[in-house]
Amino acid sequence: MFKSVKNFIRNNWQNCFHTDSDMNYTQFGFSTAAASIVIGAFFVNVFEKYVPFIGEAFRYGKFGVTEKSTLICNLLLDFPKSYFKHFYCVAVICFTYGLYQATNVYIFGNDVPQHIFNFLDAVTQEDRKSNITATSVYIALCLMTLQVYRRFHDTHFVSVFGKNSRINIIHYALGMLHYPGAAIALFSEAPKFSNNTVYASNDINLLKLTVLDCLAIALFLWAWWHQYTTSKILADLRKNKNGEVITNEHKLPFGDWFEYLSSPPQVAEILMYTSITLILYKNTTWWYVYMWVIVNQVECSLLSHWWYEKTFKNFPKNRKALIPFIY
Repeated sequence: MFKSVKNFIRNNWQNCFHTDSDMNYTQFGFSTAAASIVIGAFFVNVFEKYVPFIGEAFRYGKFGVTEKSTLICNLLLDFPKSYFKHFYCVAVICFTYGLYQATNVYIFGNDVPQHIFNFLDAVTQEDRKSNITATSVYIALCLMTLQVYRRFHDTHFVSVFGKNSRINIIHYALGMLHYPGAAIALFSEAPKFSNNTVYASNDINLLKLTVLDCLAIALFLWAWWHQYTTSKILADLRKNKNGEVITNEHKLPFGDWFEYLSSPPQVAEILMYTSITLILYKNTTWWYVYMWVIVNQVECSLLSHWWYEKTFKNFPKNRKALIPFIY
């Protein structure tokens, strides 16, 4: 069924656009999302006063536009920002299942189920080749699983979402698709899950970890911890000493990475995906995921930084948007 659907879509795509591109559907999806962010960010950052409807559709949360002036933006469905929780419900399901399958294949030596092959063929391509080791795939998968479980905990039990903070249907759709897409990208070029591999052995061997792998793991765990710490700092701004929510107001955070950066959670996200990309650097499809994450998180960091500067008169002059002490 997956193959017939894929062939139908591919044939119609080529007939409509006359393209012989080798880019698969997962790569196309992430590159389209990244390009949309780059184009939207350009207009919002430079020409927003001339094209306000782009800013109204682009912004969300604390730097969102409360009063929409155009019909198009008024027609966009919006949801409470607390719906971020849904992203991590989906993420936990995807990566738990993925880790189960990888454990079954790499540790217990079982075959990859045919329905997974068919699905990966449909959403990527049939002639998939693996240039990475099973060890790299399994470590990256464990790190991503660790991240989505912690983010599930953050959004459900730590974060305090403002009652008036909103996201529109575009933000919601991108968030819901991100983690399934990331899991697909990870498995699409994994040994045994692809159609051929350059490595003779598909077993996990931690003794063959490179120095780069070890540094990437350390960087990930460092950023992972600081993302949790700074997320908790943000949540505590709206709570009393007993942990009870007492306000929905935005306040200026201090402590940990907030001493150097306006948006540590976003910078930590960039560092974590950089770590995984260092581990999976031979996975072509994963680079599209990384590109999307970079442009998205950089723009969020910039918008947040400018919002803090504009909103708080006591904003620290030495606090930067992306790189401590530099920018």
